[in-house]
Amino acid sequence: MSLTNKFFPLALLTLTVAAEAQGTFGTYAIQFPTTVILQPVPPTLPSVEYKNGGYDKSIGNSWLGGSVHTYVGMVRQKSGTYELGYATAEFRGAAKVLNHSVEVAEIVGLASNVMNNGVQNRSGSFRVDVLGYSVVNQSFQNNSTFGASTSTFNLLGPSGVSASVPCGPISVTISGNAGCSFSRSANWLLPAATSTVGLNASGSAWAFANASVSFGIPGFNLGVGLQGKILEQTLGINLSSSGLWGLSGGASYTLKAITLQLYAWATAIWTWTTNLCSWTAGQITLTLI
Repeated sequence: MSLTNKFFPLALLTLTVAAEAQGTFGTYAIQFPTTVILQPVPPTLPSVEYKNGGYDKSIGNSWLGGSVHTYVGMVRQKSGTYELGYATAEFRGAAKVLNHSVEVAEIVGLASNVMNNGVQNRSGSFRVDVLGYSVVNQSFQNNSTFGASTSTFNLLGPSGVSASVPCGPISVTISGNAGCSFSRSANWLLPAATSTVGLNASGSAWAFANASVSFGIPGFNLGVGLQGKILEQTLGINLSSSGLWGLSGGASYTLKAITLQLYAWATAIWTWTTNLCSWTAGQITLTLI
């Protein structure tokens, strides 16, 4: 998802009126061409403004569940020659699968842009952790883009784990895996000569677990499986914070707590698969700012 950020005009707009004309009014003469300078007037704002919003929730139980946390905020301030623009975003999910707890993904970013008596100070940081491993960890002092990226991590390897148990003339195979998927993109804007911070960003993450049981004899296999997806969440942000011009933009958040799908398959000469049933806890949609 790509979001478009709109910034306020902060530079002088110069209009040049070019005309070769001359006239006399009484004893005064006006000579063209001339230059007219138009300067936008900032709105009347309080000395400090802020907007923020967040969401925290525990889901399910220790067998299939977890918790989510998200927060977005922005602040602007102007006091004399001091101007500040600031924005921050947080996004976390921790899953519990089969009595094991793991942090699925953590995305944290912030940036500030200060003008103090004509001297500018820009700073920011952006960090992405997945399953406890650092994917992005970077500081920056100007405009910075972190391109879109989507990845899937399996806790038990690409094929998961499986065990075959002989039961008379047939064998029973038990297999499963767990992990998470996430995607992110971010564009932090810290323009020069103005106390403005802009953020266009999106992030999503979810954990998954699957388990299956199959019964096989030579030439034929029959099985059922369960796929679970938990903490499926998405955060979209389009913010602008300016010490001189104020706050604009917004942030939205969606969450599907748990989605389960039961399926069956059979294999002989070809493979046949069907979905037996599915269930979802429903979707939560929030406007954080």
